[in-house]
Amino acid sequence: MNADTGTPSAGTPSGKQDPLAGFDFAKLIASAAKLRPDRVALTDHDAHSANALTFAELERAVVHSAAAWRDAQIPEGACVLIVAGARVAPVIAVLGALHAGLDVALVPSHMSAAAIADFIRATGAQAICSEPANGGLDLAAEIFAAASLAGSIRLVATLGERPVDGALNIDIVDFKSRALTHPPQPSERKSVVLTMTSSGGIASHSQHALMSAAVDFIAEARIGMRLPIVSTISIASLAGIVAGPLAGFMSGAPVVLHAPFDSARLSDLLTHNRQANVVIPAAIASAICDAGLVAHGDFAALIVLYRHEENAGAEGLNLPVSDIPDTCRSAIVDLHAFGEYQLSARTRDPLAPAVIQKPNARTFIFDRMSRQPAERRRIVAG
Repeated sequence: MNADTGTPSAGTPSGKQDPLAGFDFAKLIASAAKLRPDRVALTDHDAHSANALTFAELERAVVHSAAAWRDAQIPEGACVLIVAGARVAPVIAVLGALHAGLDVALVPSHMSAAAIADFIRATGAQAICSEPANGGLDLAAEIFAAASLAGSIRLVATLGERPVDGALNIDIVDFKSRALTHPPQPSERKSVVLTMTSSGGIASHSQHALMSAAVDFIAEARIGMRLPIVSTISIASLAGIVAGPLAGFMSGAPVVLHAPFDSARLSDLLTHNRQANVVIPAAIASAICDAGLVAHGDFAALIVLYRHEENAGAEGLNLPVSDIPDTCRSAIVDLHAFGEYQLSARTRDPLAPAVIQKPNARTFIFDRMSRQPAERRRIVAG
């Protein structure tokens, strides 16, 4: 990105052409659907899930989701808020909204109605969307309550096969099966993704910036198209987007999303996805290792996510990382998220001490910016 004008630059600082110039999520999905239409792209928990999608089905679901947003008369340029965990249906809703030229604000599924309402006010969202439930959480009740508190919501939508009274239903299972007879062209507007900071503020990310971060993450974690990515991280965060669905779409790797967390289901999931790249929060890394799920090199990589305060990466602090037992023979990638603005991924040297210095390899910095203008942000590669 051009740091002075805030507009995309045609080439990199070295003068080479930027391979992502002019690319966005809609073009990414369309290209993947042409290259590998029958390959599994995305699924909840396992390939037998009703929400399992090939790349061709992914494209159909996204286009029909975009049409649903347009049919609901949400104007191009408006913001929709999507409550999301590590689940397939919210991914489709996000991609469909961006395809329709809408900005997307993301909120984790554990947030209260009051906190969601605060973010609605901060982003000016005109629509709110979620799955009806996530584990024991009644998300439908939460989004209706948030919509009532915020006052600006024109539309409530739910994601599922069973409609909820008073809400638009976006049925991913139906959408993925519908033919694309006369698919609408994606909006030319450069829509952005907005995530919530730890203080409740807004972090704004362009699609180009997110894809650039995913390219560097894929390179550092050595993600290939053959082995699946299993992610337990909510997509309602910078790290969850980059290290989950986006890394899969850009590498061609199947992505399995696991939420809500269930130890028995996760154990079964990992047992059936040996040689996967497993993305987990640092809080459960040791427990997974102690359970023997990653012993003897059963996985391609264990990607451990750590969350830090926004300025921690800029202060050159030593950052502790999980003490992975010697029985783990998989590659270990430490992924550090500094607020919602910076990611640093580094493959661990098994002979190095269990700390990481100030990020200086594969570092992606997302500058703090207001929502407008949408493209005034850049990535700095350290």
